[in-house]
Amino acid sequence: MRRTSKVAPTLALAFLALPLSAQAWDLRLDVPFPEGQNLPQTLIQGTGTLIRQKSLDTGNGFTFTASHRIIRVGPVLKLEWGAEFSQWKADGQVQQGVSTLDSRLKQSGLGLGLNAQFWVPFTGLAGELGVMERFQHYKLTLAGAEQTKNLARPWLRVGIRYSLPLPVVNPYFAASYQQPITKDKPVNINSVGDIAGYLGAQGSGQEFQRLWTFGVGVSF
Repeated sequence: MRRTSKVAPTLALAFLALPLSAQAWDLRLDVPFPEGQNLPQTLIQGTGTLIRQKSLDTGNGFTFTASHRIIRVGPVLKLEWGAEFSQWKADGQVQQGVSTLDSRLKQSGLGLGLNAQFWVPFTGLAGELGVMERFQHYKLTLAGAEQTKNLARPWLRVGIRYSLPLPVVNPYFAASYQQPITKDKPVNINSVGDIAGYLGAQGSGQEFQRLWTFGVGVSF
């Protein structure tokens, strides 16, 4: 009788652990806090006028990611591939002489990438390291003038997650820091022109340069 009483709880725990070990899908919704590049003081030749772009740091938006497991090594390592849809916006200001102009940067599009999870056994904590190739539509608006472009950039992602120990469905909280591996940099303006000309010279130098994200997800 004693042996049976010990075996039953063990079998019950093993039965509950099976869905967790078989989990292959992961869905996540992140709220990003993006920050754009700032343009240092730039002299427009022939005018003596300085243009300065304040940091685009009042960002918002969302990132939705769906991932599927590729391989799992015991309880400590999990490698998965994922696809995402993202939309980020940030507002800022451009100082041109004594004039202050409102600006807005928006990037949205799809992404594909790989993500590795490094689990600390029996804690529900995991570190994450991922690379995402993002294909986004870029739009910079300044004083009614717009510049658009299609971008393809690889991004590096470092994060942490905490999972709740529930059977079958495994909800979790996550946070991460992200930045492009390659990106354009602001350029100097070498000719006198209107705002549209300024945007043409500046181009996609005003891309998002970093993200902090906080989100929730579920794996099953």
